Amino acid sequence: MRTRLLAVLTGAVVLTACGSEADKPITDAQRQWVDAFCGGVLPGLEAGLELRKQDPADFVAVKTAYLGLLTSNATAFAGAEKKLKELGPPEDDLEKVHEQLVEFVAESAKSYGDAQAPVRALEPNAQFLEGAEKALADTNVVTTPEDLRATFQELQKRPKYSDALGKSQPCSEIRSKGQEVGQQ
Repeated sequence: MRTRLLAVLTGAVVLTACGSEADKPITDAQRQWVDAFCGGVLPGLEAGLELRKQDPADFVAVKTAYLGLLTSNATAFAGAEKKLKELGPPEDDLEKVHEQLVEFVAESAKSYGDAQAPVRALEPNAQFLEGAEKALADTNVVTTPEDLRATFQELQKRPKYSDALGKSQPCSEIRSKGQEVGQQ
């Protein structure tokens, strides 16, 4: 799931024509929605980068970083779910996109949260990463991981959201971190 998430965030996106609300300026609530979207993804991406930096022979550091990844994702996705539910769909014609995103972040928060105890119980040794990935796969309840990519692509199609994604601090950090992933 971690690898898929990194690929989703670093993939190229094609810009296309605008929707019915395209001529209206973006509202503060819509900007907050974009920030919540990216803010739900950023901490896990950062934790994933931290995990990649660990010396694979330092099993304790790898376990600590992996647990950090799980905790960061569980917390960030749960926070994004709460914020997105509070804000509601950014536009009427994005209601389905909004619902898919809320479902994705809720399922992701549960998956990462549920993996914490089994991963914590693993011994920090040469088999740790394999066991941790299995524990995460066993607790994974994300039914449609492609919804994250679809949400990103749908927003990129709309000039005001594309612009908001470009100006959002969490979204900018995702792009920057995505470039780091590409360089590793």
